[in-house]
Amino acid sequence: MDSVTQFALGATIGAVALAPRIGARRAILAGGLIGTLPDLDVFLPSADPIDAFVTHRGFSHSLFVLTALSPLLAEGLRRLDSRLRQSRLACYLGVWLILVTHALLDAFTTYGTRIFWPVSDVPVSISSIFIIDPLYTLPLLAAMLAGLITGGWGTRLRRTAIAGLALSTAYLGWTLAAQGIAEAKVKQALAAAGQGYERLTMIPMPFNSLLWRGLAIDGDRYVNVYRSVFDEEVAAPLHVHPRGMALEAELPDRTPVEKVASFSRGYYALSARGHDVLLTDLRMGVEPNYVFTFKIAERNSPVTGMVPAKQLERVNDAAQLSWLWRRIFDESAVRTE
Repeated sequence: MDSVTQFALGATIGAVALAPRIGARRAILAGGLIGTLPDLDVFLPSADPIDAFVTHRGFSHSLFVLTALSPLLAEGLRRLDSRLRQSRLACYLGVWLILVTHALLDAFTTYGTRIFWPVSDVPVSISSIFIIDPLYTLPLLAAMLAGLITGGWGTRLRRTAIAGLALSTAYLGWTLAAQGIAEAKVKQALAAAGQGYERLTMIPMPFNSLLWRGLAIDGDRYVNVYRSVFDEEVAAPLHVHPRGMALEAELPDRTPVEKVASFSRGYYALSARGHDVLLTDLRMGVEPNYVFTFKIAERNSPVTGMVPAKQLERVNDAAQLSWLWRRIFDESAVRTE
């Protein structure tokens, strides 16, 4: 999830666990800062943009690593504030919850989070919530701001913090239900069109949990199907695109493709733009503006020459957001791809 959400989540948990001992403001700031620590892996050096992409949310998001790190951070807090020295268990539990909920929440997004590293290097991607979803974040922000304004700690503030956590958690549960509803509608649309597929994943559209993109892989093609939880028609437009698998035969080094293929669980495509060979993770973004597209080779000679991977800039499309809100309630608002 985005940094604001992770800070607010850590801050709210920190308030519940630590504010009775050190006050709301200190507990919120401590919880928020601890809650952002796993994402500091973005500052670690990487060989190239693809390595940075596939290694993010790696060991720093492992439940095992975070569990081992919790006592060290908790002892550091206890040394910084003597009021926590008589509350070792509460401090340990609070820090552990702040850290592990960060990783678990990230696992609900589409990106992929290695929460079981080093036991398993397979990223967990439940893909039920968009990386920025105001309806998840707002209850946490409200609880955090209430604590910062109040400063002290009492029954009303404790109830506010618990309510914020309960509402955000309930909303996360709703995203799982909405995903199931939309997936059933996508499968119906694929079946009605006679479109087979090897694998299918559901991806929430930006900033909401009502409109979804079904991404199906069918050999050398991928299919986008947009479905709202309010849709009533069985049939839906299928947007079919080539995956460019033939380009793999031109690559003298398949390492970049193998990395993205593994990380994306096979939801990737190759394409040629002029002399450039591009590699795209199809899960994040909307056709044709995917978030993670990398230039990996040049076709300036009969044999494709590999080049240092370079991530291409994404083109923002304001019309996309306007279409998104229309499509939630209007099945006739068909998108052109």
